[in-house]
Amino acid sequence: MKVVSFFSGCGGLDLGFEQAGFEVIWANDNDPAVSETYLLNHPSTYLCLKDMRELVMDEIPECDGFIGGPPCQSWSEGGKQLGLDDERGKMFLTYISIIRAKQPKFFVIENVKGILGDKHFQTFMKMLDLLRNAGYVVHYQLMNSLDYRVPQERYRVFVIGVRNDIEVNYQFPAPDTSCVITLRQAIGEITEEPRKYISEPVNTEYGKWLNHDVFMGPFDDRYMARNRVRGWNDVSYTMQAQARNCPLHPQAPKMIFVSRDKQIFRPGYEHLYRRLSVRECARIQSFPDHFRFIYHDVCDGYKMVGNAVPPRLARAIALSIKSAFSSYSPDLCSVLVATYRNDMQLRMTLENKLYYVRAGLRAGAMQFSLGMKAPHYLFLHKKDSYILLILKEVEPKLVSAEFLENLGFHPSGDQYWTFEILDVEAGERTECMKNYVAKHGGMKMKPYIIEITNVVAKS
Repeated sequence: MKVVSFFSGCGGLDLGFEQAGFEVIWANDNDPAVSETYLLNHPSTYLCLKDMRELVMDEIPECDGFIGGPPCQSWSEGGKQLGLDDERGKMFLTYISIIRAKQPKFFVIENVKGILGDKHFQTFMKMLDLLRNAGYVVHYQLMNSLDYRVPQERYRVFVIGVRNDIEVNYQFPAPDTSCVITLRQAIGEITEEPRKYISEPVNTEYGKWLNHDVFMGPFDDRYMARNRVRGWNDVSYTMQAQARNCPLHPQAPKMIFVSRDKQIFRPGYEHLYRRLSVRECARIQSFPDHFRFIYHDVCDGYKMVGNAVPPRLARAIALSIKSAFSSYSPDLCSVLVATYRNDMQLRMTLENKLYYVRAGLRAGAMQFSLGMKAPHYLFLHKKDSYILLILKEVEPKLVSAEFLENLGFHPSGDQYWTFEILDVEAGERTECMKNYVAKHGGMKMKPYIIEITNVVAKS
């Protein structure tokens, strides 16, 4: 399948799709600081350097899918969170307008966790509505790179849209928790001292390790407000786009807590505290060693690496899309697996013929697909008790806590997805569903959706 890339940066998302067998035929990014790096590592892809707001639709080639991550600074919890009041935030809308005009079979949008926060959630929902109205079934999910064999805690929101005239039932890739990659496994073999820079031009002659360059600027008070060191047997903190905020190398001991806003380096070990090099950051982001970053200022190196989607996570997303397009079967049906707190909540659910789950980022929240009909079944469980309900095939609604309170419920959050109940299922099918859920997903506290065959559902 052929894809087009927007907000390409150095091409981490693109690389993951290439590793999954997709062909990235055209890319767009107007930042001159990344163009050399992109062209060197993606020689078969045409790179368009125009501002995407100036693109003519005919310039964008026909393809199967769009991939891209609009600028995240407007939504980041570490920034001013201006959202659509920031020109960078408005680029999200530009991307949506191009999707609407070109109508690819699918699209991928990546952004920071903060876009699901209370401040931006309603805006995010409105943007998803725009995508749904453009003719797409829209899925979104908060994902942690750690769950996909990337050695860092890195939460990002992914939005996947599939054109609604295509019979595809998309599912996000299941976490791969069989093997957590530690810092020792990721960067332990890089034993050479990195080359040190502050503001001087970077030497372009490399030894054994490409881009083994480290920023040596001062550590400001904000940086010293919390521990920045993870041990060799840990996973890394999130890779940052700002060199000054880069995590410290695990050779140093953990910083010492002084007060709420102050930590210090352990006395006698100050010489061990240095930031990770650009290459070490790249390894932690899952870039291969042959991927060369070109920059003249070391800070630009950190920016390229930190802004990138980890290729290993991108590959997992790409493979899930490929699987959805190649293996969809009309015999599949979906089941929402969830809990109920007590008998009173179950009684209220049955009386109102309504079940709700949290939306947003709070504990137990669920990211549901817009434009998609409700799952066929709702399987509720509490300890050894369980009940199977048939849901109406209508789109779940996003409602307020006040709406639920007026029905007699006692919600503890702000926004909720509601699912309308059609009937109670009884008999052998309920027992069969219990056994299937126990085997394929388990009785988890957080709600989730599984796909089953109609053979199982109707047995």
